[in-house]
Amino acid sequence: MAKMMHCSPEEVRSWPWSDVVRLLAYNALEREEFDRRVQPHRPHAAAPHRASASGPTTNTTVYRFGPRPAPKR
Repeated sequence: MAKMMHCSPEEVRSWPWSDVVRLLAYNALEREEFDRRVQPHRPHAAAPHRASASGPTTNTTVYRFGPRPAPKR
């Protein structure tokens, strides 16, 4: 991530965890969107040519993180 943001790893380590997690979540969403655009739509052979009754499936990513480290003095 540091290379992506043109920052040194030391600088990224000083960022608040909430910013890092938000950036990681945004990156995951961007990757999913890119994958959907790049992969060709392949219909299932047994599936009918109408939308399924259950609707589209979604994937939710949850990031969990511990308490913030004590500030350096």
